[in-house]
Amino acid sequence: MSYINPLTKDSLNQAVLMITPYFTFQSTSDPLTIIQSFILGIVQALTEFLPVSSSGHLVIVQDLLGGQTGGDAAFEVAVHMGTLLSILVILRREVASLLGGFVSAKFRAPSWREEVTFVLLSAIPAGIIGVLFKDELEHSFGNLKGVGVALILTGFLLLTTRNRAGTRQALSIWDSLWIGMAQAVAILPGVSRSGSTISVALWLGIQRERAAKLSFLMSLPVIGGAGLLKGLDLSEQPVSSAVLSSLIIGATSSFIFGLFALRLMLRWISRPSFAYFGVYCIVVGSLSILLAL
Repeated sequence: MSYINPLTKDSLNQAVLMITPYFTFQSTSDPLTIIQSFILGIVQALTEFLPVSSSGHLVIVQDLLGGQTGGDAAFEVAVHMGTLLSILVILRREVASLLGGFVSAKFRAPSWREEVTFVLLSAIPAGIIGVLFKDELEHSFGNLKGVGVALILTGFLLLTTRNRAGTRQALSIWDSLWIGMAQAVAILPGVSRSGSTISVALWLGIQRERAAKLSFLMSLPVIGGAGLLKGLDLSEQPVSSAVLSSLIIGATSSFIFGLFALRLMLRWISRPSFAYFGVYCIVVGSLSILLAL
């Protein structure tokens, strides 16, 4: 059967280079081009809010575009900051209620105290892991095979939520810790943060729309904290204008398209088809493993 040519990473990369000649890197050390940064920002926006792992897709797309998959954690954080801004815009009432409650009791909704407790406690597991294992996590962005395995696991988790339709609105400390641990695991590229946190919330019996909004609200301190840590790292070393431009373009692109993706996700979560994103994750994860061989 030697006449059959197997689908290899090199052959796929060559096909991509043929249709995207202006997207490729000059070398593995070159910064992202304007078009690359813009495209990756779109990828981040669409996959951050849909339960398919934005970090995993960034690793895959960068690999296909001929870029380096490892060492680009700064760009990863930059585009996450763009989607963070889109959360602040779309969920501005919820965010204003949470923050305003610290200033005056008249801004506090009936569930203010438990929501603040939830957001703060749920950030602790991810914060601990992010600080203690920051270097190891950054290196994980170069492991395409690991991304594939993580996507497959995410897919199976999503499929388990098909018949889960909770009605609970109230939150407990245990909800914060369980969903917070799901968010901590999702630091690994390939594990969907929104997918894992919403899935765990559904298994805990929390109502679907509430689970989705809580998932995005709880991401604010984690993404903001990651951005702060990476910003401190960048401030200690010179950054070229080309690299800085790629970070700004990527963040801007992810913000604009994130506005659209978040609105879409908040409408989609009420449907059972949310679970079928799991099929997509399993397929993409399997293809990623093949690319890494």
